[in-house]
Amino acid sequence: MEQAYLHLLHLLAGHPEWTLTVVFIAAFLEAVAVIGTFVPGSTAMFLAGALTGTGSLSLGWVLACAIAGAIAGDGLSFWLGSRYESRIVQLWPFSRHPEVLEAGYRFFEKHGAKSVVLARFVGPLRAIVPVVAGMMGMPPLRFYAMNLLSALLWAPAHILPGVVFGASVLLAGAVSFRLVVILALLVGSVWLSYRAAAFLLSHANAWSGAAGRHLGNWACRHPGPLGRVARKMLDPEAPDATSILVASLIVLVCGALFFGVLQDVIAGDPLTHVDQSVYRFMQSVRTPWGDAVLAGLATLGSSATLAALIVTVALWMLWERRWRTVGYWLAAVVFSQMLIFALQFAMHRAAPNESMTDAYVFPSNHVAATVIVYGFLAFLLARRVGMLEGLAVVTASMLMVIVVALAGVYFGRYWVSDAIGGAALAYVWVAIVALTAMLRHPQPPPLRRWMPAIVLVVVLASIGVQFGLGMPAAPQDASPLPLARVTREQWTLTVWKRLPCYRSDMGGDRKEPLTLQWVSDRDSIRRQLRGEGWIEGTDLSAHSLLSLASPDVAAAALPVLPKLNNGVPSSLVFMRPGDTRDQRDVLRFWPSGYAVDNGTAAVPLWVGAIAHERLSRSTWPLNILRVDKRASPFDVRVKPGDGLGAAVVATVSCHGVPVSLLASASQ
Repeated sequence: MEQAYLHLLHLLAGHPEWTLTVVFIAAFLEAVAVIGTFVPGSTAMFLAGALTGTGSLSLGWVLACAIAGAIAGDGLSFWLGSRYESRIVQLWPFSRHPEVLEAGYRFFEKHGAKSVVLARFVGPLRAIVPVVAGMMGMPPLRFYAMNLLSALLWAPAHILPGVVFGASVLLAGAVSFRLVVILALLVGSVWLSYRAAAFLLSHANAWSGAAGRHLGNWACRHPGPLGRVARKMLDPEAPDATSILVASLIVLVCGALFFGVLQDVIAGDPLTHVDQSVYRFMQSVRTPWGDAVLAGLATLGSSATLAALIVTVALWMLWERRWRTVGYWLAAVVFSQMLIFALQFAMHRAAPNESMTDAYVFPSNHVAATVIVYGFLAFLLARRVGMLEGLAVVTASMLMVIVVALAGVYFGRYWVSDAIGGAALAYVWVAIVALTAMLRHPQPPPLRRWMPAIVLVVVLASIGVQFGLGMPAAPQDASPLPLARVTREQWTLTVWKRLPCYRSDMGGDRKEPLTLQWVSDRDSIRRQLRGEGWIEGTDLSAHSLLSLASPDVAAAALPVLPKLNNGVPSSLVFMRPGDTRDQRDVLRFWPSGYAVDNGTAAVPLWVGAIAHERLSRSTWPLNILRVDKRASPFDVRVKPGDGLGAAVVATVSCHGVPVSLLASASQ
């Protein structure tokens, strides 16, 4: 059923004027009991958003159709539940899988009317909770109020990422790849923060229950002081028992993560390979506007913003007479920073950006300070607001940390492993302080629903003052290394041996062989390959976006995307059709870091890989091109007149990989 639905969806998606109908139907069916389990409406929402971003559809109409479909679908499920209350349990799949309805009952009884909103974002319960609400006799007016709210939140959350993606792919040339990367990182950070927070909250009860059983068994076997503490934590009459267990798990998991990262950094493998690749990748996509955006976002973790939040939290806790909580928190901040500085001086790990020569970076004290401030703030707020507001607070806190860490990695202030290590260590301290606070003050604190608004005002005011004093300046980019200049004889005798024989992915693993080394400038390569029938990639557009889901498309019509070599995207990408519609050849080039002196000028030396790709029809409705293993790149012999338009200087063997050394005729 799902395959047939997707087939119909992508056929209709080829006609933008019909897509509004598709959006309404997809949103409607996804919310209908039983049917919604098999209908991936999120696919239609993202595709419609992508078309909107390319200008093919109106965002207002797309949102209106999605919201209307979602409301109608939930409304039908609610009506079915209220109308056939006693007969639904006898129908398939509920008759064979009664646990599905039981899960809906438990969720509804726990969250009440809010379950209609929360279940919209939980796949297995999305189409079940409205039925349960009808069966439980929820007043229709109250249900439709929650139904409307859930649709207003759900539709933008699924459509807007597609809008951003669709808008970004319209930009052509080298900047388009950079734009897609930066936007994808920012949108991905928001989505990752939300999904992580939702995942943690949805699994908190299961995790705490399992941990509680293990801890209970241990406590029964150990009657000493630790056993008494464990039994006190497991007391069902004790408030915040679940939160205490979750905080304990955070201490254990983050502690293990920190020591795992520390071991990899000390040993130099394998995380350090990822560090190098990510840094090169970030430097390759840096643009002035990207620097400005991320420099502005980095003010969320600036000293001024963190100081303003620390003062706010301190005054708040003093007002609530939580003297020990303030003391524990400030002690955790000071002690963690002292420990981090000690580790930094012991490790002596320099920042990736060579312009920051006076800093040691493992673990990152900048990320750690951000985690401690925003993490503890999220803990305080989440205990004083409702569940839905708590989810928003936790999501926002995680988003702040991710954005600040991303900005630091982007500017080369620290490596990825430094950010992970600093965050893991800081979350340990946050969890310890939270545990201490809950054990000292087990009773739930009074509700402060207005406090998140005050914190938001403080953050915005701090950022506004910083912008008022001057736009935060982006750190200076490390000066790129000049190309090493060699003679033609040196290249053909020794230098070619220093270049890699295989492309490396972000983790340093070996991929396809680099069978070409070409001395030429960009324009000459483009001119010669175009003259031989090669096409420089495929422009990303609304048409090529839809071709990814078309049931009948030629391989040459699909986009050719850059690949990374040690984090550096391929600077030149070319494609030519194969012998059949399902085949094509793809040629990619990366800078080598060398330039060959031809007597009058230094000409760049490129390393390249050629691959024969075949369209895999079995993967439809998403068209995927796979490298044809039967056409080995070792068999691709470059000879005069073979279709590259370059002269073969020599053919060498790089650890068994036949490599052709090429030079343009003008070189």
